[in-house]
Order: sequence, then C-alpha cells, then structure tokens
Amino acid sequence: MNHLKFINQAHDMALKNLGKTFPNPTVGCIVCKNNKIISKAVTSSTGRPHAEEIALKKAGKKANKATMYVTLEPCFHSSRNGSCTDQILRSGIKEIFISCVDQDPRTKNKSINKLKRNKIKVITGIKKDQTLNINKFFFKSIKKKKPFTKVKMAISNDEKIAWGNYKSKWISNSKSRQHVHNLRNLSQAILTTSKTIIKDNPRFTVRKKNKILKNLNVIVVDKDLKIPLNSRILNNIHDKRVIIFTSMNNSKSLKLKQLGCEIIKMKIKNNEINLNKVFSILYKLKISDLMVEAGGIFFANLIKKKLVDEIHLYKAPIIIGEKGIPLIKGNQLNNIKKKLLEKNEFNDNLYLRYEIR
Repeated sequence: MNHLKFINQAHDMALKNLGKTFPNPTVGCIVCKNNKIISKAVTSSTGRPHAEEIALKKAGKKANKATMYVTLEPCFHSSRNGSCTDQILRSGIKEIFISCVDQDPRTKNKSINKLKRNKIKVITGIKKDQTLNINKFFFKSIKKKKPFTKVKMAISNDEKIAWGNYKSKWISNSKSRQHVHNLRNLSQAILTTSKTIIKDNPRFTVRKKNKILKNLNVIVVDKDLKIPLNSRILNNIHDKRVIIFTSMNNSKSLKLKQLGCEIIKMKIKNNEINLNKVFSILYKLKISDLMVEAGGIFFANLIKKKLVDEIHLYKAPIIIGEKGIPLIKGNQLNNIKKKLLEKNEFNDNLYLRYEIR
C-alpha cells in the first residue's frame, strides 16, 4: 500500500473545506482496500458530520477489513451516531493511519488508545506538520483559549498606512486586494473598531468582481458605542454574527440588539476595554479565528498584549513621509519578534506573511 500517497490525498480532501468548518478543524478521510480508494470525505461545511462518519457511510460494508487514512485523530466525544471512534470500531476497519493527535482534551490520545485496545493497528505522525499547518487556527486557539489572530495591513515603503489626513483610499493594488478577499474567505470573523467603521464604512464581505460571495462575522470593539446605525456592516445581518463589545447600556444598544447584534457590556479600566478578556469571551462564543482590519493604534495594542499570531503585509512602492499614519503606533516592525513564512509579488506590491514569535 502506498501510505504516503493516500495520506496526501486525505490532506487534499481537508483543503477542500478550509475556512468553512469553524470552529471545527477541516479533516480529510480516505478508506482503502487492496490499494484502491473505496470512499473519501471531508468534514461537512457546518462542522458536522465529521469526515470519518461520511466516509464510513459511503463505504458501507466494504469498510470491513479496510484501511483508513485520516488527517486528525477521530473524535472520542459523542455525536448522533456515537463518536467517530465507535463508528470505526463498528465498521470493521483493520488499520488506521492518523497524521496528527487531536489537541481537544475531549479526544486527545483517547481515541488512539481505544482503537489500539480493540486490536486495530494504529500508525500516527505521517505528514503531521501538514495537518498542523492546515488547521493552525484550531491548534493555536485550543492551546491559548483565545482565537487565532492575523492582522492585515497595506503599507507604503516607509511603513505608513495612510496619509496624515487619512485621505488615501487604496495603498495596495488590485491583485493585493483580491488576495485580501481570499484571506477573508479563509477567516471566521473580522475584528475591527468603531473608529475604522466611522472612517471607512467597510462592508467586510468576500467579493469577486464586486459580487458578494460571503458575509463575514464582524466583531467590533466600541467602548462608547459610536457605531453609526446606518453602517454597512449592519446590512445582511441575518447572514452573519455582529458582536459589539462596549461599556454602554442605553437606547442605542437596545436598537442594535433589535437589529440583530450581540451586545456584550464590558467594564472600563484605564479608559479602555480589556482586550485579553474580549478574546477569551470570543473563544467561549466559538469564534476561534480572527482577521483584524483596523488602524495602527489598535494594532499596537494587540501587539503589546501578545494577541497577534500572524501579520500579512502588502507593501506598495510609494513614500508617504513623516506626516503619514504609522503601521504600529509608537512601535516599528523591526522591533517585533517574528519569522517570515511567505514572500510573494503581486505586480508592484510585495506580500509578506510573518509569524509572531
């Protein structure tokens, strides 16, 4: 049996639903017999049913004495048809290749141990790094009990995000902007501030050729509840979640609730909302992946509180000058401990993706 070939195909399956299974990871599963695939599946776009359950249902009785390849340890906790582990035991699968151990405490090593106790041959670790990379948000959010967070910024060559009067509309080119939409498409929610909403009135949708493909969940940090009631993020509210963190409890917060927003009242300390607490609440609300679209002050706060996992920069060959708005208010990119993960050119724009250390 060509085990590497089948585990690679399982990862190809997982990639098909990347960005659609939140807060669950996307998992690929292949069932083989006599070196031939008899069924394959990926986690459902609603997060359930899991890939193993779908693949076993497709395989039916053919699963007996077959081999399974799965990118993540099958779940141990119960679903409608029992855990994936119990379904594997009932199916007659004789051996299973698992790329990576699940870090969810409900499952971690429990399924592997149960399968082994029931005389199923279990091999783990093939292409583990690929699973970790595909589901970065899942592994990192479980570890820190906060959402995996990436910051997107378009900057000039001298690391400014706008002219002093905020007049600039676009710094990056159209190719970079399309890449941003792809990045949004793989994100669970956008995190922003009322200042960004007032200044830019963004839609925070995923678009291609100006056609809306997806309405993203939006999280707003809005201490004094300044968000205008005619903001574009309040359109199509039935297609997404809009969660607003504020210190206010007034007629406006009631109106926003009536529109369909989730209002979370926070205490103010040192004239600001506790961002660490915001992130912990979001994780409990099953938001495990965030893309930040805001300004340099908010970015600086997130960096200071160690809440950023990745930075995505789109650098244009222009100089804005000393009066421009800096990328990170009161800080510089050079001062941040980071590792370059990806470098690309989008026409005259340079794209850089960093992991924050």
